[in-house]
Amino acid sequence: MLTGNEIRKLYLDYFKNKHQHTVVESSSLVPDNPTVLLTTAGMLQFLPIFLGIQKCPYEPARATSCQKCARAGGKDSDIENVGRTPRHHTFFEMLGNFSFGDYYKKEIIPWAWEFVTEVLKLDKDRLWITIFETDDEAYEIWRNVGVPAERIKRKGKKDNFWGPPGASGSCGPCSEIHYDLGEQYKCDDPRGCGIDTCECDRWVEIWNLVFTELYQDEEGNQSPLDSKNVDTGMGLERITMVCQGVASTFETDLLRPILDKVSEMSGVLYSKTPHPTPLPQGAREGNEKTDISLRIITDHARCVTFLISDGVIPGNEGRSYVLRMILRRALRHGKILGMDLPFLYKLVDVVIENYGEAYPDLVKNRQKIIDTIKKEEERFAKTLDRGYKLLDEFIANKKDIDGESAFKLYDTYGFPLELTKEIAAENGLNVDEEGYKTAMQEQKDRAKAATAKISVTGDMKYAKLEDEVGSTEFVGYEENECDAKILATIDGDGYVDVVLNKTPFYAECGGQTGDSGIIEDKETNGQEVKLEVLTTFKVNKLFVHRCKVINGDDLKDVAVHAKIDIPRREEIRLHHTSAHLLQSALRKVLGEEVHQAGSQVEPDRMRFDFTFSRAMTPDEIFKVEEIMNNWVAKGLNVHTDIMDIEQAKLTGATALFGEKYDDIVRVVSIGNETCISKEFCAGTHARNTRDLRLVKIVTEGAIAAGTRRIELVVSKAAFEYMNAKVKEMDKLSLMFKTHFDGVVERVEKLQEENKELQKELTHVKEENARAKFATFLSKAQDIEGGKLFITKIEDVDGNALKTGIEFASQKLGESIIVLASAKTVAVKVSDSFVKKGVNAGKIVGEIARATGANGGGRPNFAQGGIKDSSKLDEILAKIETDLKNCQPV
Repeated sequence: MLTGNEIRKLYLDYFKNKHQHTVVESSSLVPDNPTVLLTTAGMLQFLPIFLGIQKCPYEPARATSCQKCARAGGKDSDIENVGRTPRHHTFFEMLGNFSFGDYYKKEIIPWAWEFVTEVLKLDKDRLWITIFETDDEAYEIWRNVGVPAERIKRKGKKDNFWGPPGASGSCGPCSEIHYDLGEQYKCDDPRGCGIDTCECDRWVEIWNLVFTELYQDEEGNQSPLDSKNVDTGMGLERITMVCQGVASTFETDLLRPILDKVSEMSGVLYSKTPHPTPLPQGAREGNEKTDISLRIITDHARCVTFLISDGVIPGNEGRSYVLRMILRRALRHGKILGMDLPFLYKLVDVVIENYGEAYPDLVKNRQKIIDTIKKEEERFAKTLDRGYKLLDEFIANKKDIDGESAFKLYDTYGFPLELTKEIAAENGLNVDEEGYKTAMQEQKDRAKAATAKISVTGDMKYAKLEDEVGSTEFVGYEENECDAKILATIDGDGYVDVVLNKTPFYAECGGQTGDSGIIEDKETNGQEVKLEVLTTFKVNKLFVHRCKVINGDDLKDVAVHAKIDIPRREEIRLHHTSAHLLQSALRKVLGEEVHQAGSQVEPDRMRFDFTFSRAMTPDEIFKVEEIMNNWVAKGLNVHTDIMDIEQAKLTGATALFGEKYDDIVRVVSIGNETCISKEFCAGTHARNTRDLRLVKIVTEGAIAAGTRRIELVVSKAAFEYMNAKVKEMDKLSLMFKTHFDGVVERVEKLQEENKELQKELTHVKEENARAKFATFLSKAQDIEGGKLFITKIEDVDGNALKTGIEFASQKLGESIIVLASAKTVAVKVSDSFVKKGVNAGKIVGEIARATGANGGGRPNFAQGGIKDSSKLDEILAKIETDLKNCQPV
């Protein structure tokens, strides 16, 4: 029986060795195309070649690959079916071979037939073929390779015609190979169980051959392509299932080891597999419901392992949200099986054991994967039970879940909407998705109103103004000043907002701060009208200049001259270019998991937020800075291309995922012969990296789970920062009477001396505490089984109190000791009293609560705080009475 790993190798070797295909490594699950959530098909990495944007680099023009794919978000999502059907997955591998204007139907159809019948040795009598209803050419070729006419079924556009992927593009008929699993899996469709009548689990599509031979325009008109291409796809899990004679992909050797590990960890057996009688110790018999949970955890463990290895981290947007949703769905099904969190991270090793040879990055990224999953599990564990409590109220009352509650489950308790919908559906309830979206948008609006320079209602006001006066013509990429006309003004509190028909002022956008400068009337050079522009922002395509009025009252329709603050803009340009350099340097040092999560570009600093799962080391920060300064020294050119967005996507330019772009975009590239950075960007930039002069990273730190922030300075700001540091170092040198390179040594010496003094001080305090407690021990009372010692003590800190209680315990033997100061209470209970029910943690808790504080701990030792020491006498007296009367606390 062939293993999944053997089938993968057989496929690639067949097309490489027998048909001269170049084997191309799988691309990342994070595609280069910024508009695509995840890699969902093998052809995605070859799209620029298929579209003629990129010349085919392979000779001959054919390739083969085994592509990692994920379908768990957007229109291609299979998430709701995963675990509930025999062969749906969030992650899968797609075997494929591709011809770029080279071979076509008469080659690939015989090759495909040979591979499945001669290499994989599938039973020809179980193979069925579907073709597009008018594709007589494909029909004849299938007949010529030996497929009986009755096993070739013609189907319509819905089933056997591919594309175009958008409103227009390449498309063509396709032909599919299906496998009959056998009569035992047939359905009871009244039309009969057949390849052309039903869609039951008996019939498995194992290979799709797509023939792209047509171009379809936006009106739906089709015309022949100059070169015809082939794009095929064979799901590795499905073909492995067929070759291994099982009815579910979860029972193949690709997934069964993971499923068995989940079963072992949960103690729940998979009901589809016979088990010995009696059952293994601690094991529980499974059923269809528990089987679903076992399959979901199995699939999701594999998917999240690959996603994290490819650089995705859990979060609330885009693919990061998809990862979090999959991960938390697995955790929820773990709870159903009775598993305690964290548990999912323990499955990483079995995934890597199964896939590490084919995908070495899994081995390299093992610890990062484990740490990321475990950290996310610990986060969700804190809110999971509270979220369930809210859901239980709806389930108990058989009440549909309203949008506000669904959003609260997401926002407060970390339940992705998909998880809430799944739980609701299992209990016959619905979720108000529109209400959820409304609540989500309202929160975004509130956040925007809290941080924006203009309010949400202001946005509406300016949008209405744009309808009246039209959009603003922006000339600021080419010009620093221009003549213009004031079209409208809106008075504010101490300022006036001015709208021009044309402007050189860059409006805050894409993280770059807005321009400032001067607007003055042309006639008198500002004697009648002069405005100081404080900042510039925009609503849609209306540019708004927030101004302080220096001269002028009636501003409307005045002909003016607008001029930006050029030195300020120049510093902004340089800092914006540093953001692009930083992203490239970070990815060189930290890897491909780094993705921009936000930025703020100002004249005197640049702030850059990025996804990364841990703090950077000092060496990593130094390397990033060094790389950037090397690029600055090389004097690399910075240039901008303006192009159609579809063309821009295929250049490999980096973009912020989820960002909305116009049809025509600006792509900023940095480099001479070799491009080190290429990004979608509407901002203004340096002309050459040498203009930045110096890069200095100021800070690096966390701003949220999985998101880091770097602040840096360049050019003038960098020199000012370095000079300020030198001045402070000079002060320290003067203070310590040493050269600057001796300051650290002097500080370290002071720290060591301070540490020794602290040790001596602690020792003195402990000795004092022991002496003080020795005088109190006579107050210890005899009780059944030992001694009871309860007292207040003044002027003792927490450490001294702990020392005293240990000293008293040694002297008194079997005892209950309760010591309290104005700020702390500590209790120690000997094991003999613990066995009788006396609990130190409960005693501390009762005393602390009585004084308005909190505390607790183990049964034999506990410590807590004291808030209102005036209540101590009363509560200590009560505790003493209870313990003397043999009432355990």
